[in-house]
Amino acid sequence: MAGRDHRVLKAWPQAASASLSFDGRPAPGLKPGRPVSRGQLLAISRAAGQGDLRAPFSGTVASLSPGLVELAFREGVSGQVPRPLDLGSVGGADLAPALKSLGLDLPRPAPPGQPALISALDPEPGLGLARALWQDQRTTLQRGLALLGRLWPDSELVEILPPRLDPLGAGRALRFREGFPMTLPSLLRMRVLGLPWPSPDGVVGPERLWALGTVARSGLPLTLVPVSVQGFHYLAPPGLRLSEVLAAVNLKPLLGDLALLGGLATGRPTARLGRGLRASDLSLRLIRAGRLPRPPAPCRLCGLCRQACPLGLQVDLAGQFPLEGWARLPAKVLGALAGCAGCGACALACPSLRPLLALAQAAGADDPYGRAPWGPPAGPGPRQQ
Repeated sequence: MAGRDHRVLKAWPQAASASLSFDGRPAPGLKPGRPVSRGQLLAISRAAGQGDLRAPFSGTVASLSPGLVELAFREGVSGQVPRPLDLGSVGGADLAPALKSLGLDLPRPAPPGQPALISALDPEPGLGLARALWQDQRTTLQRGLALLGRLWPDSELVEILPPRLDPLGAGRALRFREGFPMTLPSLLRMRVLGLPWPSPDGVVGPERLWALGTVARSGLPLTLVPVSVQGFHYLAPPGLRLSEVLAAVNLKPLLGDLALLGGLATGRPTARLGRGLRASDLSLRLIRAGRLPRPPAPCRLCGLCRQACPLGLQVDLAGQFPLEGWARLPAKVLGALAGCAGCGACALACPSLRPLLALAQAAGADDPYGRAPWGPPAGPGPRQQ
């Protein structure tokens, strides 16, 4: 098991182009037609925890506009070749900025005095990357764990494992036998630590460990991300257009099909198949129109949504209102959703297929992964779960 790469995770073939979005400012001197090398800095992120944008392959800048850079692969083209950074000599307050400069999205630390959780659990239906990475990239994950210990020197690192999966060696490991939705980062932290509120802070999945371990090994910028496509796992360059990803696995979207980014519970439908793949997407799945759920029916007053809610919220009070009235729900009803973790368990349990997750998000539910608001957009007019 140890040391073997790309057994479960396949390497993506060379991409012809990439569409890379960013929230910040372009690197100095970047302009259309300029050659770039793999790993070269393209944009500096505005957010402190958001990794700077790096070129996933060598080529030329096809176009540059506010918040978006398009790359075209060119054989033999070279720009500014990045030099390896000796992360072993970087410590203290300089480590986080150094990792950010290498293109890593930094996980949010746990509050002072609370342990950080390293979760090997697949958080929700439709995601299988956690176990695949844990089994296939063990050596890289161990490097990432050591680097995380340096990044968070004051936090105890506790591994959360399903049955029959070996620990990486953090020092303390706990077995967790519950399923979705308690495997989502925010609810996992609440349950394991006995906290009264959900929060994803201080919960790190294998995909973040893999990124840390990859740059720890090479000292070079991160130019690949793990992603699950239709249930198969890959290490792929970010920026791949979603339409090209689907075409590469012989899937052609048809009228009425649904492209879903993320898991089946909290995933975000998108109609923007021309946009590029991001590290936070985790999964891309095409659901054929014939397999989509039928349009939502009136509430049956069955109460299954309330029973499914891990926080015991009165979801059924809001779910009874007509869909067109959700924008004007009374304050008392909105108050019943206060503290919603955004896990989507109520939507999965609803026999009338009412889009209760969309209701919870409209009422201010948190993203269970702590993703930034400018992350994967829902796109215009998608079908809701």
